[in-house]
Amino acid sequence: IIAESIQILIQDLENACEPALTAMTKLSWQTIETVGDQSLYVTTIINHLKTIVPVIRNHLGSSRKYFIQFCTTFVDSFIKKFINHLYRCKPINMIGAEQLLLDTHSLKTVLLDLPSINLTVSRKPPQNFTKIVLKNMTRAEMILKVVLTPYDSARQFVKNYLQLMNNDGDISSFQKVLDMKGIRKPEQAHLIERLKREHAAIIASHQQQIQQQ
Repeated sequence: IIAESIQILIQDLENACEPALTAMTKLSWQTIETVGDQSLYVTTIINHLKTIVPVIRNHLGSSRKYFIQFCTTFVDSFIKKFINHLYRCKPINMIGAEQLLLDTHSLKTVLLDLPSINLTVSRKPPQNFTKIVLKNMTRAEMILKVVLTPYDSARQFVKNYLQLMNNDGDISSFQKVLDMKGIRKPEQAHLIERLKREHAAIIASHQQQIQQQ
């Protein structure tokens, strides 16, 4: 029952944030000319978190374990949703990517402090919670850093992609990033083949190293 209740609370909070995420995808990221403060959609999400999370914390005041469980499950689910919406922001120019990077950083900062949001004295969140936020939000940041990577040569771009994305050879994710960069489909096919080759070479190299140990 508790697990179900936590899931309902998470769903409610996600639903509250959903319109802001949708608004993010509808912005014209390829026409942005200057990087400003955090975007309105981020402020909206943060305001929802500041309003809803303290109420849940108060209700679960006698059981911090369940509150932390709520926070951990929420950030894991929300950040994945955020990344999915991030992929839908396309095409993006360099300034747009920089703005999104700033927005992502603002969101990461707030999410890292989620268990103590709006508290005068904050408690350090559990390591597992922090780890989930950092891992997933870093991925979001890396996606945007790939978008910011100049596309001069296919080989160098793919190398940079694998380096930034921790050697992730998933074709679907790569295609989404290429769409964000506004790279045309015929050119994408060439890049995908390059990614397959480079990724296979990395795996082969790792296997060789293991065998030599």
